[in-house]
Amino acid sequence: MEDMEIVTVGTPTANCYLVKGDAPYLVDTNTPRAGKRLMEAISRSRMRPEELRYILVTHYHYDHTGNLAELKRLSGARVAAGERDAEVIAGRRPPAGPGNISPAGRLLRRLPASLLEKYQHFESCEVDLPLHEGMVLDELGLEILELPGHTEGGVAYFHREKRLAFIGDMVSNILNRPGPPFLSFSYDRRAIVESMRRLAQLDLEYAYPGHGKVIGPGASEKIGHLAERLSYRWKL
Repeated sequence: MEDMEIVTVGTPTANCYLVKGDAPYLVDTNTPRAGKRLMEAISRSRMRPEELRYILVTHYHYDHTGNLAELKRLSGARVAAGERDAEVIAGRRPPAGPGNISPAGRLLRRLPASLLEKYQHFESCEVDLPLHEGMVLDELGLEILELPGHTEGGVAYFHREKRLAFIGDMVSNILNRPGPPFLSFSYDRRAIVESMRRLAQLDLEYAYPGHGKVIGPGASEKIGHLAERLSYRWKL
């Protein structure tokens, strides 16, 4: 893809990204309540949903899959997601729920499962392209990177030529302060740090997170510094 324009569709809780170009695509779909805002953003971009060619999912959490099924129905776009998360997105495997690597996660694990399921509910959706490490979406110029630690099947979409990546929740940038994913819904601190170190090695100029502002310029350097701070703090 030679020309691309990235439109951030943000809410107070999450981001998704509309990418305009020869083969338009959407990265994540925000929360179920953000459906109207997402459709308005597509319209303001002088596009119709049926022009979307792909919907790329970074991981299965409801603030990334909240409008996935509806958008697939409207657009006919092909849905891509990491193969380990694809079964959750399709409704054939339950989500893992809160993790046990933080006090908040351990507290949430004590709540009735029905409460968490209601809060995190999204409509299941079939995944057309289960993704794994090293795959390339040639039409979009995107390489697939597996980034475990937050969910088992979390992935990033890396555009080597443009020096950018859509990184889901692996690094947040709330108030312009790079930080880790929400630990209450993550499962492995060591895997998080190793995934960050992978991003740090890519020479990224910009990284597009699921929460907070775009990271950059110098995204890889900033993420590398974060990884080392967390490694020290977590005694890894």
